[in-house]
Amino acid sequence: MHLDPEEIERLRHGELPPAAEHRVRSHLADCAECRKQTADSAADEAQIFALLRHLDHPLPRVDAATLAGRAQRAEPLWGRLAAGVFLFFGVAGAAYALPGSPVRGWVQTTVEWIQGAERSVVRPAQVPERDAGVAGVAATPGKAFVIHFELPDSAGAARVSLTEGEEVTVRAPSGAATFTSGAERLLVSNAGSGATFEIGIPRDAPRVEIRVAGGRIFLKDGTRIVSDQPAENQHYVLPLLEP
Repeated sequence: MHLDPEEIERLRHGELPPAAEHRVRSHLADCAECRKQTADSAADEAQIFALLRHLDHPLPRVDAATLAGRAQRAEPLWGRLAAGVFLFFGVAGAAYALPGSPVRGWVQTTVEWIQGAERSVVRPAQVPERDAGVAGVAATPGKAFVIHFELPDSAGAARVSLTEGEEVTVRAPSGAATFTSGAERLLVSNAGSGATFEIGIPRDAPRVEIRVAGGRIFLKDGTRIVSDQPAENQHYVLPLLEP
């Protein structure tokens, strides 16, 4: 028997009680179809976030007289965009209260955007031409940034290095994972990939944490590094296992 969509969404958003989470993760370890459904769910959510980011610009200020005058003309672009936002919340509202619904996460992220909350800007990372078949993302970290690998992977690893750049970068073979960005958070859906992820962390970043499922495997807090694995040639090679 496969996992149902609610169980998958509850797992992805940390809403399962411990016993149920252990059962679901054990099932995912043995079921390729459910791992694919989990990855597809993360990709769908990432697409929603990408669509919302297209609306990321301020609406012009208008007074009542201006609105009355425009009522006789074609609806402006900003009005259509604003209507789209409210339509999104109108449709999403019915699903918001459902247990495990991803809509809650989308609504929270959108509210933070509207309120101007501090958040990370995530974009595709530049990959050298020699590294064909490699993809990744880059993010400008704020005060506390988390890279969260969704599932343990006994064959996978994270190779972490400190850089002089300003962005956190995560690179891996193409197709090894999907990435979902949130406020100060990057979710890596890595189910069953067995890949090695190259992670670059700016030396000047205040705080960057790497987690696997529910446990932390690496922390940079100012100049302090916390890791169970010693540095090797200025790199930390971390198994993607839950502590």
